Amino acid sequence: MRFHFYIVILRCSGASGIGVLLGCAIASLFGLLLGRISLTHEWLLASPVLALLGAVFGLVTARLTRLWLVPHIDRRRQLFTIIGAAALPLAIGGLNQTAHAGPLAVGMVLLCAVVLVWLWFRGFQRELALVRQYRWGR
Repeated sequence: MRFHFYIVILRCSGASGIGVLLGCAIASLFGLLLGRISLTHEWLLASPVLALLGAVFGLVTARLTRLWLVPHIDRRRQLFTIIGAAALPLAIGGLNQTAHAGPLAVGMVLLCAVVLVWLWFRGFQRELALVRQYRWGR
């Protein structure tokens, strides 16, 4: 098994993209709780469709990241499906209503992206060590 540069970059970009999505969802949840974002009827009508898309994306993410993003959790498919179903409507519906992103939202997005890239890097090191062990016996 060889690691190609573009595959590593795509995986890192995917981890940071998942982090940005989760950061947007958390910032929107804070906005809803603090009353800065109102629940309009368009958002309420679109949220079931977005939740279904988020569940599908969460299931696909759980499958694609099984080796390098929190690999030792039991029932990871269920966890990622639930997180996707909750995060996608919040991220898309919540932040679209704000005129400008506040410092809390930007900080939350950056923090989540950094945490998920760090988790990906740890999983990538683990996967690389496993490949080296089987390939060269080190």
